[in-house]
Amino acid sequence: MQKERNASTTCRNADAAPLSAPDTLEIVCRRCGGTGEVDGETCPDCKGTGKC
Repeated sequence: MQKERNASTTCRNADAAPLSAPDTLEIVCRRCGGTGEVDGETCPDCKGTGKC
């Protein structure tokens, strides 16, 4: 069984800028690659949003 990670640990970016700032993009979840699913279930890192 794979150990679940805390979303606040894996989906954080110390250099994150507000999305309203020019030339910023949404951060895609590394674990699910933006799909929101891992092994057919909701991604525990992004809670199914596919974004961090």
